[in-house]
Amino acid sequence: MSLFETEGPLVLDLSCPICLQLFSDPVSLPCGHVYCSACLEKYMDTDTAHHCCPECQVEYQGPQALVKNFKMCSIIESYKATTTGKVRSITDGDGGDCHQGVLSTNQRNYASQVTELTVRLQMAEDQLRREEEREVEIRAANALLRGKAAKLLEQMTELTINYVTGMTELIEEELRPTEESLGTRVHQVSEIREKLREAQLRAKSLLTEEDSGVFSEGLQEAQPRIMELMAQQPLEELDHDNTSPESKVNPGRACDELERRSAELREGLGTAQRCLRNALNPSEVTFDLDTAHPSLVLSEDLKTVTFSTKKQPYPALPTRFSNFLQVLSTQSFYGGEHRWEVELDGSSPWIIGVCYSGALARSGLASALESSRGSWCLMWFDNLLRSFEQGHDVPLKRTPAVHRLEITLSFKTQRLSFYNVSQCSGKTHVYTFKANLTEPVHLAYRMMSGQPKARITVCS
Repeated sequence: MSLFETEGPLVLDLSCPICLQLFSDPVSLPCGHVYCSACLEKYMDTDTAHHCCPECQVEYQGPQALVKNFKMCSIIESYKATTTGKVRSITDGDGGDCHQGVLSTNQRNYASQVTELTVRLQMAEDQLRREEEREVEIRAANALLRGKAAKLLEQMTELTINYVTGMTELIEEELRPTEESLGTRVHQVSEIREKLREAQLRAKSLLTEEDSGVFSEGLQEAQPRIMELMAQQPLEELDHDNTSPESKVNPGRACDELERRSAELREGLGTAQRCLRNALNPSEVTFDLDTAHPSLVLSEDLKTVTFSTKKQPYPALPTRFSNFLQVLSTQSFYGGEHRWEVELDGSSPWIIGVCYSGALARSGLASALESSRGSWCLMWFDNLLRSFEQGHDVPLKRTPAVHRLEITLSFKTQRLSFYNVSQCSGKTHVYTFKANLTEPVHLAYRMMSGQPKARITVCS
């Protein structure tokens, strides 16, 4: 019978989940769960391939990851000392009336309550310490995330402002010449009008002059000016030179510049957006176009890879694979816990895993993903799954088809695990690498045959 059944709910918090007795030499796992040291050793002996917490199944690195829980030791000792000690009788001897017995019983009950409060207080203090430590960690991580997100959003704002400013200047450059030309014409016609008005007033004034001498003298003075004005370009001809403002815009140049600036904006915002997604989701994965073999086509969101019989006009880069149909992820990973699900066509052979980008050649036989000394990957070929670890392979089991694969990478436990995900049978463990990763790794994919249906999509 367990202690919980005989002594109440308090002991449940002080009991080992395996043996259901008070903790003996309690040890803590990295996940925070506590067990008797001996119980956990027996449990580990039954699962030599993987070391997982019996409750939450989080993996850990064997006995070296166990930490003695001195706090729990102190709580257990305090509990034992209080519960095993007897409350002394208020009266000496064998006698004692009923009242004395009631007091003794009440005192024992009260002592038990005090013990329970003491134990719970110690446990609450321990929990509070852990929660405060976690709060500090989370706030620090959130501060870094806020700063990174703010910087990226500022970049996106700056890109948009630069685009708006540039397009405004372009439109002004196109419209300004027409406006300046029209302004010049308005000024020109205005001057002609003023001169004509002045000559008209002068002529009318002479027509009312009754003194012939004055008239003759005024006419001689005004006549040259009138003849000069009459000889100038007629207003009708100026009017014929006028064209609509729209015809002054160069649509070819303006639209070409618009397209160029829009492409730059899309590229800049796309890059910033992907960086923001990476910040919000550290496990975000997209494929790197600069590494893709020319026969591989990437989707617009860079999450799907398909085969093309026509080689793509990708620029020749030292990062691009040239012999095998391979591609790496844009992101590299060197910490934390990551999980991805990929969807496969189910008929074309493939290799998928992680690798050190610098250790993988880009051409020749040495560029094959499974041959690299810096790769850990799973192959499905001819209905057989095989694992490749740093160039060494191990045949696993025959599998007719794999349509969906889950990949988990834990830097804490140094484990890379693969699971076959099926609608019929659910998630089945395929293989786990114990990988001592010493530098950042990229998700890597190799398409082993050029089939039109061959494809891979990163779903999450």
